[in-house]
Amino acid sequence: MPSASRLLAIMPSLPRAALARLTACVIDRMDEIDGDPDLKDLRDDDEDTHDRENTYD
Repeated sequence: MPSASRLLAIMPSLPRAALARLTACVIDRMDEIDGDPDLKDLRDDDEDTHDRENTYD
């Protein structure tokens, strides 16, 4: 496994797809270590107000 300093040195030269895969792997690993803070208990009465359509136009 490459060291962190080696990974940081080669990151600017990685193609976008490879960088996206690396980022996803790092996030997944951090979630394995300490849990996923983005996940929450969803109840039936929870409403996602950030993804609703604008009905006022």
